[in-house]
Amino acid sequence: RSGHWLARWKEARNTRGLPAMLALSQHAVVENDYTGEMAQRFCPVLTITGPIDTERYRSDQLREGPGADGEGVLLGWIGSGSTVAYLDRIRVPLQRLTVRFAGLRLLVIGAEWSAPGVNVECRDWDLEREAADLVACDIGIMPVPDDPWTRGKGGYKLLQYMAASLPVVTDPVGINVEIVASGESGLLVEGEDGWEAGLARLIEDGDLRQRLGAAGRDRVEAMYSQGVQQDQLLTMLRQVAGVPA
Repeated sequence: RSGHWLARWKEARNTRGLPAMLALSQHAVVENDYTGEMAQRFCPVLTITGPIDTERYRSDQLREGPGADGEGVLLGWIGSGSTVAYLDRIRVPLQRLTVRFAGLRLLVIGAEWSAPGVNVECRDWDLEREAADLVACDIGIMPVPDDPWTRGKGGYKLLQYMAASLPVVTDPVGINVEIVASGESGLLVEGEDGWEAGLARLIEDGDLRQRLGAAGRDRVEAMYSQGVQQDQLLTMLRQVAGVPA
C-alpha cells in the first residue's frame, strides 16, 4: 500500500509545484489548447504541436502495395509499453477484419501486444529504423480513450504516420481532432463499429489510402514541421530576451 500514499504525495506536490513554476515563467510552450488553458492562468502561452522532422520520413523506396480487395494490407502502430494497452480497444474490430481481409497484418513498434486471430508482428523501437518501419505500412492507427491524460497528449503518433504519407485512423480525442481533417487526411472514428468501418473503408480502397496519405503529408509539412514551428519559437525567445525581431 506504500505505492498509494506515494502516488498521492507526488500528485499533491505536482499540484502545488506546477502553478508555482509557471508563475515564475515569462512564457510557457505547450502542445495543445487543453494544457494551454491551464498554463495561461499564470503566464503567456505559445502552442507548438510536435514539431516533427518531416525529412526523416521521406523514402526513395516504395513498398509493393497490397493486392486486390485489400489483400496483404499492413496496419502500423508505434508507441511504448505505457500506451500499448490502448490497442485492446480495437481488439474485436481487428479480429473481424482479419477474417474479412486475407493477409491483413498489424505491425506493433516499441511494445508487445497480441490478440487471438490477429496477425501481429512486434518489433523493438529503433531510432535508425523508425522511419523506414512506418513508411513500410499502409495505414497508421491510434486508438485512444477519452480521459484527462489523453486530452493532454500531443498526437505525435499521428504526425509520424502523416509524415510517412500514411492515412490515419484515430479516436476524436484532444488534439487529434485538430491534427486530422477527417475525410481529407485521415478518419476520426468512435466505438468498435466505427473502427471496423473506417479501417475496412481504407483497406478496400487503395486510391483513398493514397489520397488521404498524400494530403496528410502536405498537412503535416505545412502546419507541424520543424521548419514551420521553429520560426514561432524563435520569435517568442526573442521577445522574452528583449531582442528585436
